[in-house]
Parts: sequence; structure tokens; C-alpha cells
Amino acid sequence: MGVAAEDEPLEGDIGPAADAGAPRPAGTSGPRQADAAAELRRYEAEREERRRRTNAASGRIAAALAALLLAFLAYDSVRTALTARSRGDDWIYPPLVIAGICTIALATLLAWAARRVK
Repeated sequence: MGVAAEDEPLEGDIGPAADAGAPRPAGTSGPRQADAAAELRRYEAEREERRRRTNAASGRIAAALAALLLAFLAYDSVRTALTARSRGDDWIYPPLVIAGICTIALATLLAWAARRVK
């Protein structure tokens, strides 16, 4: 009883070693290698598509949260400016300037999001 070589197929073998004994032309890969390579390319393409969809959804959520935050900050700063004005305190520099900056940032974010959707 001799020891069988690793590439030698066993009787009834259906695994990759079953085709190991069949001669192939030099420089060509077998059909299983081509199928495996095609399967890997398909898998990578699907994975890339899932990654892109996930990133797009995450970006939309982040933009919506940033817009909500900027809108709240602008609203709160305007309310603070009105309260300060009614009390006779400084109302232009700290609160109204912050409200203007938040409003400009919100408008910029909304314009960027609208442009990106198109």
C-alpha cells in the first residue's frame, strides 16, 4: 500500500482534487478557477454597492441632524436677542450675530444637499 499523492483524486472524490489528475493546456487556468474569480468579483461588486448605499444613508442622516441643530441654534439665538433687547441688554453682538452665522450655515447646508440630490 503506497501513500497517494496530495493532488491525486481518490475514488468517488468530488472535490477540487477530482480534476487534479486531468491534464490542462499550459498557461490556462481551469474552469473552476475562472468561476471562483468571477464569483469573487461579483461578491466584491455587491459589497461595494452595499457600502455605497450605507454611506449615502449615513450622509443623509448626518445632514438632517446638522440642519436640525443649526435651525435650533438660530431659533434660540433669535429668541435670546429678543429677550435681551426687551431688557435693554446687548442684543446685536452675541445673540444676533450667532443667529446670522447659524442661518448662513443652514442655508449653505440646504443648498449643498439640494445640489447633491440632483
